[in-house]
Amino acid sequence: MSVVLSGIQCTYRIGDRPAVSIESLELTAGPVGLVGVNGAGKSTLLRTLAGARRPQAGSVTLGGEELYHRHRRTVVQQIGYMPQEIQFPAELRVTQVLAYVCWLRGIPSRTAKARTAGAIEAVGLTDRAGQLTGQLSGGMRRRLALAAALVSEPRLLLLDEPTTGLDPEQRAGVRAIISNLDQECLTVMSSHVMEDVASVTARIVVLHEGSVIYHGDTPAFVEERGGPGRSAEHAFLSTIAGS
Repeated sequence: MSVVLSGIQCTYRIGDRPAVSIESLELTAGPVGLVGVNGAGKSTLLRTLAGARRPQAGSVTLGGEELYHRHRRTVVQQIGYMPQEIQFPAELRVTQVLAYVCWLRGIPSRTAKARTAGAIEAVGLTDRAGQLTGQLSGGMRRRLALAAALVSEPRLLLLDEPTTGLDPEQRAGVRAIISNLDQECLTVMSSHVMEDVASVTARIVVLHEGSVIYHGDTPAFVEERGGPGRSAEHAFLSTIAGS
């Protein structure tokens, strides 16, 4: 899977400075980190890639197919999206949430049960499958949100701050899940935590004021810009300071 963005302009109101302005960007299979300060445009870009926010200008192609065309359902079905904020009905069980997601995604009932079980296992919630979502901890709800994004077996997986609000042990668990994903899937993970990005992504995109100011290999990014301590956070801060 590859994604190509060309001439993207996302503006909220007429006359506003674009929230996202990307002349050209190509992403290929594997884990990609998307980093930037608050307001850099990360969530807007992820929603655009998810097919949830049509840009005012430009094109997005997935595997050579245009995302925002009249018959885009087949393209959108290849995308899994975990938004930063998500709420589940407290009275539904884990399996019921994922069964509903399968129905929304048009997954046939003959395969939905196996997809649900596979997604639950992938995020380590097998022993919680029958539990009400209202009884889950915050970390477990984040895992359920990830399972909901995985259940359609996407070719493009978009994760908006998947480790937000988690303690160090929970963050490590989410990182392990992401590391074990199929490398043929293009996974784009946004995060404020540079440690998480550096540990699980092969490539990194730095977004600043809506524009891409760096795109390259994550290890090289840390090595070249991380200072004497080879710090991912230092690499990020020095990059946006020099933009």
